[in-house]
Amino acid sequence: MYLKKLTENRMITIDYFTNGILQTIKGRVYCLNLREQLLSLIDEKQRVFSIRLSGIREIY
Repeated sequence: MYLKKLTENRMITIDYFTNGILQTIKGRVYCLNLREQLLSLIDEKQRVFSIRLSGIREIY
């Protein structure tokens, strides 16, 4: 279910944990690296954010 949402070319919102803090980010999938378990998002301001797949709580 998660990978299906990641393949769509639209804005998604992800709730994730980093350093014990719940954060939210909105953007498009830029890169999915399954070997290193990283998801990279690019937001409206063209900034790239990398998130560990294990830290993702919800995708909507």
